[in-house]
Formats: sequence, C-alpha cells, structure tokens
Amino acid sequence: MEYFSIKGLSGINRNTSPFAMGEGEFVDTQNFISKKVGILTKSGDYLIKNAQITASQNMLGGIDFFENDGTHNHVVAIDGASNAGIYVDVSGTWTSQSQSLTKNNKVRFAYSPVLDVLFAVNYADATRSCTNALAWSTTTNVTSAPKAKLVMDFGQRIHLLNCVVGSTSYPTRSYRSSKQSAGSITWDTTNDWFAWDDNIVGVGKVADFMVVFGTKSVQVLTLGDEKYPISDHGCVSHDSIDSYGGWVFWASTDGYYAWNGKSEQKISLPIQSYWDGISESNKASIQGKVIGDNLYVWIGDLTSPETLNNNVLVYDINQNDWNRFSLGFNVQDLHTYTSSTSKALFAGDDNGNLYQMLTSGGQNGSVFTSSVETDWIYGKSEAEQNLIKNFYEVWGFGSDLSGLKVAYKVDNDKDFKPLGELTGSTDVVNKQLRGYRLKLRLYEISKGNMYDLYQITIGYKPLYQRTEGETK
Repeated sequence: MEYFSIKGLSGINRNTSPFAMGEGEFVDTQNFISKKVGILTKSGDYLIKNAQITASQNMLGGIDFFENDGTHNHVVAIDGASNAGIYVDVSGTWTSQSQSLTKNNKVRFAYSPVLDVLFAVNYADATRSCTNALAWSTTTNVTSAPKAKLVMDFGQRIHLLNCVVGSTSYPTRSYRSSKQSAGSITWDTTNDWFAWDDNIVGVGKVADFMVVFGTKSVQVLTLGDEKYPISDHGCVSHDSIDSYGGWVFWASTDGYYAWNGKSEQKISLPIQSYWDGISESNKASIQGKVIGDNLYVWIGDLTSPETLNNNVLVYDINQNDWNRFSLGFNVQDLHTYTSSTSKALFAGDDNGNLYQMLTSGGQNGSVFTSSVETDWIYGKSEAEQNLIKNFYEVWGFGSDLSGLKVAYKVDNDKDFKPLGELTGSTDVVNKQLRGYRLKLRLYEISKGNMYDLYQITIGYKPLYQRTEGETK
C-alpha cells in the first residue's frame, strides 16, 4: 500500500496547476481559519451584541472610542426610518446620541489621542466632535471645519478628505486642522489644504505616512509634508483599507494590494477567480479589517466561478494564504472593539444588528457548514500520474472530527458521491475506488463542533498504465 498525505494545511489556491500546488493547499475551503501553522480550524461563527437597534436599516459605521483614561466606548452609526443616528453601548444597551444625521450616508470616525476627542463625518452634515463625557458638538474643535467623507488623525492634526466647503464640493482635496495644542484645534479652509489630483476614495495610515487612495492612484503624505505617489492601482472602497505592522492593505479593481513603505504587492493572486467574480457595482461595498494576524475581506455574493452567498475571504498575513467564510447576513460595516477580555471583530448588517465575530461556536445560534475540497490527487510521485490505481483508504487526523463526512470524485466524475463519515480524532473511511485520479470533499454541518483538521492521508495501490481514452 502506498500513502499520499496532505499536511501543512494552508488554505485555497485556485489559480495553480494541481502539479504545482504547494503541500497543504486546497481548491476551496469554507468556514476555516489557520489559528496554528499547518492546521485548519472551523470558524466563521458570530453572535449578536446587545439587541437589534433599528430593524431593516443599514449599519453605517463603528469605532472603539478608546480614551486616554483606558475607557472603551463602543460607538456605532446606523440608518433610521427618516434619519441616521449614532449609538453608544451603555451597560449592554444601545443608547441614542440624538445626532439626527442625514439618511443613507456612511459615517466615518477618527480619534485624537492628543485631544482625547472623537470626530465623526458623513459628508452631508456638519463635522462633529465628542468628548469622553459623550458630549457631542458641531462647534468644539470643529468650528469652520468642512463637511467631509473621510477623517484621519495624523501628525497631531485632524485631516478631512473629499470635502464640501460652504456649498462647493472638493473631491480631490484634503483639509487639515492646526496642530493640536492647549487642548484644542482650529481650521483655516482658505490656506491649509492639499490637492491630490485624483478623486479621493479612502485614507489610511502606516508608520510615518498618511496614505491617500484615489480612484486611479495611491499617494502618501509624510510628517514633513512631502507628498508623492506610490501606486497606480487605485482604491474601490475606503472600507477595504487597513494596516498591519508596516503594511497597508486596500482593494483595487483587479485585486487586493499591500504596500510596506517601499514596494507594493498583489496578495489576491491565489484567489483571483473569486475576485474576478465580484460585480463592479459591489466593489464599492468591499470591507476589509485586520484582527490578529488575519485580514477579513467581505465581498458579498458571487455567481462566478460558482454561486456563493455572503462571502468573507480571510487572508492569513503571516502564512500568506487565503480561506473563505460564508455568513448568514450581508455585511455593511466591519470594525474592531476591545471588550473586557480582548480585541474582537464586529460586523454590522442591513437589519439593524451588530455581531461579534469568531466567538460563539455557531452563527447566532444556527448551524453552519464547513468544507474542504482537495485538488485532483494522482499519487505521491510523478511516475504515478498516469497509472490506474485502487484507492482504498481515506484517513483524517485532527481534533473532534465526529460528523465530518467524506465525498469523492474519480477521474472525470462531475458530481461528488458520498464515501463515509469520520469520527473521533483519528479515523479512516474504507472503500475501493478505481481510477487514475481522486478528488475529495470533507464537509460538516453543526453549530457546536469547532474542530481542527491536521492532515488527510490517502492509501492506494498503483495497478497499470492507463490506455489511451481510458477514463475509468
């Protein structure tokens, strides 16, 4: 008996020949994450925080208002029947801040640690500030400030980008406050602004750079007020931008990119077929947020390369590989918040709910499916690729594998057929299957079995050289 093992499990790589795939790479995974190197763990779980805020309304934004005294206030914005509002979690209850914002406008937040003040913009209404007493104002630190789509704290100043000054729109400009001193800032919209020669879509920050994303370019501003371009791959969604260490990430038309202060890298090549399936109309809704060592990227529904709903692509930054979640709701906003225990990822939907991700073992109390699909398995040596074989055994190694079902395809089969079910931490499914290649799909449906998968091993015997035209 010969044995072929898939180990060092590392996610999906759809754009590679099966003969060139790295050890442990799969054609597809759903609701898995690599918490440890080489191990896949069922994930994609979530649980509602507090209660529904406003039914049938979109979440518009959220932030961890982390104050200088160590207090964390969870602040969110959500649409309403006629106006949008800002809410704060007060002892487990979403409490309105009575801001009465214009409906259907994303709300962006930024915090100034020097001032210990939170700022909020939505392009349609006056820029707002909020102190640690949860006192909101359209004058304190924001008198004469323009309306803006985006806000960023950088270089001891507050920057407002893609702005309206008076009644005139300036989509290519960013305005900045005076330097933060004596507990306040002022605004000079006549003299203190930058022109970016591109319609501003988003803004981020990494190291000593403020990174400004346009539709066709990416540029940076240094602490010394130097301004220069770094990429001609523009950005499709401000909400796709986030940082990790010395890297900043963003979604462009043709893929996801990263820049480390010196060069850029396209990180989405292994899952390019997914990216190519995102409709142009949906790209502006892409969300991306880093938590731990993973970048979570909401891309929504796909009809190509296959029909998949409510998708999140998960990029393991350290291992440089991707996995995929399937959620039970449409994500309108992703942000992080630090609870009493740890920093966590939160997702707001289009029905007035905010969910804490990766926390409950279920999808808000419901069962959900996890699955792994291998590429074609031809044997462990190049000489065996064209041999007819008898495949006898499929071994699963992991933790709490009970209920993990196994299906297969042989040669040119179009559909998967059931093979058996694994139980325990190490188990085998036995059945004789004859062919020159084998593909496996392992899948499980539950809300509590958050298992680990370590390795898949196939036992087989090579038989004879396949003749021309032989497929079975």
